[in-house]
Amino acid sequence: MNTVMIQKGLKENFDQITREVTEWAAGICLCQGDSFPTGDLCTVYVAFERGIQTSVSFCAEASLFMRLTRFLLQAEELTFQDVEDSSKEYFNILCGYFAAQMFQMTKVPLRFGIPVFYPGRYVPEGYGEEFVICYTSDRNENAQLIYYTPQIVV
Repeated sequence: MNTVMIQKGLKENFDQITREVTEWAAGICLCQGDSFPTGDLCTVYVAFERGIQTSVSFCAEASLFMRLTRFLLQAEELTFQDVEDSSKEYFNILCGYFAAQMFQMTKVPLRFGIPVFYPGRYVPEGYGEEFVICYTSDRNENAQLIYYTPQIVV
């Protein structure tokens, strides 16, 4: 299978996985949109450490991460640590599905690291965006799923 076909398939499958897992795990309905997240942002990020060198991030308005945390913890009062921990657990689940999908497409076993949570927008050094999927939630919160590959320096 050629690289273009794999990339197109990954983007379509990552989109479907992201929407399904987000609704199931967080009670948040996402649909593809064209708005970028703005204002108070957070990013959860993971690097794939074995198999295919790549990384993925989910950058969203902080209100989406807070809503996700309230759903998971069934609590109204939240700390920053609650939001960080819940977001990382959500992304860990999401990346497990991503790794399974990439294995089905490439037959390369993958292992990803522990998700890291960042206030603001995080962009990993040495990586470039391979594709970006923009989302709008059922409460008009904006988010992006970004798939990164290493940049080739000449």
